Amino acid sequence: MPYYLQVGTDIKVLSDKPSQLKDGTPAREVELEWVSKGSVAQDAGLKRNAFHLITKKDVMWVDVTLNAEEKAGEDLKKIAYSLTFLTGREEPVNVPPDVRAFLDMCSTDVVSGDVKAIMEHYSDRFLYSGMRKAYLEQFFRNHPHSPIQAGIISSEPTVTVFEPRGDKAYIDGFFTEKYKGAANAIKIPMMFQQIINEHGQWRWFGNQK
Repeated sequence: MPYYLQVGTDIKVLSDKPSQLKDGTPAREVELEWVSKGSVAQDAGLKRNAFHLITKKDVMWVDVTLNAEEKAGEDLKKIAYSLTFLTGREEPVNVPPDVRAFLDMCSTDVVSGDVKAIMEHYSDRFLYSGMRKAYLEQFFRNHPHSPIQAGIISSEPTVTVFEPRGDKAYIDGFFTEKYKGAANAIKIPMMFQQIINEHGQWRWFGNQK
């Protein structure tokens, strides 16, 4: 709720109830409705809905969230409930030196807070679940939960999946980040899924085909 108080007004809890995953793991299901304050300009005044499915694995909380302008239907809720936990851990993998340099520089620029430099790491063709490069720039500059606004002080990339595909590559892993006032570092997933080599420079490309 503190997050929604920062980004929205007229917040309504539509439902809040205990639930469980398909394998019996206890979970909690919550649906909310609110009006965006517009910390990203395109969202100002829009009514938003969110469906949360929250559970815990060992010491880690997992929150699967579906955001839209309308309530999530049963078809989308089934996607959230398809969550399963694999045994073991993903181990780090080696990547080519130029990819490692790209990831390291991404981390350095995010910690520096230089939004112009950060956006140089994104292709002009970037697309991630409907979000384009301009949307992300506004997020980094204005959103209270962007790394810059949240007070990031260090970031270190770890790659667990790397699959080259011509001038593109599928990549997964996490950034280990530390924030001002926080006792411990946290692991943030690499969300942008693909990188593309444009004129000899790797850039984030998104989850498009």
